[in-house]
Amino acid sequence: MPIRPESRGFTLLEVLVATAIFAVAALGLLTAQHNQIRTDQHLDTKTMAHWVALNHLADLRLNRAFPDLGEVRSEAKMAGRDWQIVTRAQPTPTGNVHLLVIGVAEKPREF
Repeated sequence: MPIRPESRGFTLLEVLVATAIFAVAALGLLTAQHNQIRTDQHLDTKTMAHWVALNHLADLRLNRAFPDLGEVRSEAKMAGRDWQIVTRAQPTPTGNVHLLVIGVAEKPREF
C-alpha cells in the first residue's frame, strides 16, 4: 500500500527541532517565573519591614518615648514573623531636634 504525498507526516528531524525549540522556550519561561517569584518575596519582606518601622515610629510618638542620642535595639512580631529594629538618634544643627533613623530586618530563623 503506497503512501500518498498529501498524507505524509513530519520527519523525525522536524519533530526533534520542534521539541528543542519548545524546550528552550519553556526553560526561558521557567527562569522568568522563578525571577518573578523571588522579586515578589523580596517586595513582600520590604513592605512588611516598612510597616514594622511605621508601627515602631507610631509607638514612639504615642508614648512620647523618643530615644536619647545613640542606638537602641528592639524586636517586634508582625505577620507571623520576628523583626529586629535598630533605632539611631542623631544630632541635628537644631539643638532640640534629633534625627531618627529606623532600620528593620527580618530576624534570622533558627533551625
